Amino acid sequence: MSFLQTPDGARLRYTERGDGPQTVVLVHGWKGSHRMWDPAMHRLADEFRVISFDNRGMGESDRPTGRYDFDLLADDLDFVLTELGVEDATLVGWSMGCSISLQYLSRGGARAARLVLINGPIRLENDDEWAWGLPAGQLDIFVEELVAAWPGSELEFARGANLDPDGAYADLYYRVALQTELIDSIRIVREQQRLDHRPVLRGLQLPVLAIYGRQDPYYDEGLARYIAEQVPDGRYLMFEQSAHPVHYDEPDRFREVIAEFAQGRL
Repeated sequence: MSFLQTPDGARLRYTERGDGPQTVVLVHGWKGSHRMWDPAMHRLADEFRVISFDNRGMGESDRPTGRYDFDLLADDLDFVLTELGVEDATLVGWSMGCSISLQYLSRGGARAARLVLINGPIRLENDDEWAWGLPAGQLDIFVEELVAAWPGSELEFARGANLDPDGAYADLYYRVALQTELIDSIRIVREQQRLDHRPVLRGLQLPVLAIYGRQDPYYDEGLARYIAEQVPDGRYLMFEQSAHPVHYDEPDRFREVIAEFAQGRL
């Protein structure tokens, strides 16, 4: 196993595959790990240097011992990129990984040259001026149900995110989620509730691609279009046969699209 130790002593589990001239960095979502990216790692490593790591508190990385927020996760991302000597990366954030990637860019983000956002929020909850998140108050209900029915609630969450609720990837989704302690799951989603990355989008000075699954249960084409319209150099694609994990549902198309975007052909 490969680990990097942060300045505050936390060990972050990471994996690196391929030795291509360009680097793709994959940032997983809530309660995920680098293993969720296995289909993409396998396909991209023939052409690119591909890096993924477990966010603090998730997967095989150490649990947080103090504050736990998106500045910390963004700083961890910056630390990984710096330690591994990454420059001009194509940064790919999926689900909560979108929030981590955008927070990283809001804090300088000098090691990213391109950004891909996959099925993730810009603002988690709706208000009078925002309609592409959760209805107001729904997160509170979801958190209460998650705690009350855990670990069965984790299984239902995994089943709901996938096209095949009884399939092997849904089972992997569930097993990986159990690596994150329940208290940390709740802490970090509460921190995500505080975020509003709309101003960040408008200030991005790098190419941005939004990829959203037509059958994703959380976000629709309207959010993908919004991202593309708000970013000075933005575009979006819908994956028609995908739910939440587009890199699993349409793996070959995902590889093709990421390769084209990373190489400036999209």
